[in-house]
Amino acid sequence: MEWILLFFFLPFVLTMMFFNWLEEKLFNFRDREKLGEGERLLHENKFVEAQAFFTEKLKYFPKSAKAYFYRSKANFMLKNYFSALYDIEQSISFDNTIGEAYVIKGKVLYQLKEYDKAFLEFDKADWYFRSENPETLRWRGMARYCIGQIENAINDFKRAVDLGDEDADYILRTKFEYLKKKY
Repeated sequence: MEWILLFFFLPFVLTMMFFNWLEEKLFNFRDREKLGEGERLLHENKFVEAQAFFTEKLKYFPKSAKAYFYRSKANFMLKNYFSALYDIEQSISFDNTIGEAYVIKGKVLYQLKEYDKAFLEFDKADWYFRSENPETLRWRGMARYCIGQIENAINDFKRAVDLGDEDADYILRTKFEYLKKKY
């Protein structure tokens, strides 16, 4: 009896898995094809237009992690931090493999002065980038500095400098005066 049940149930499960995989691939293909104009707007620093563009796209593709990600970048640059936080959390909920999403979320939390949470997000981003992204290391160092982990912050800044980050070098050379003035 169990074999008969398994015989009918297994093809159903495999079919559902195949269609879920196919739907995900089609969404990714449509995202790449349809979001290029918005990426260009972001690259040209037209953030208001980019925000409107991605808002319009999200009406048609409400589960697009990339659209939420790019709209969060536009909101971040417009200093709409709470909107950016909502968008980036939506993006991560749909696709948690975009390492840059954790960087944006960390930057938003850092600007909202939630340094502990920002540090955790930068740490996740660093894991995705395998400690090869100097921007992530610099921001994690800044968050660490703000929560009192000075030695670890210096190590992050030095690693970022080794990877070619001039901003981290400036922070180290000025003995954190930049951070003390700004935050």
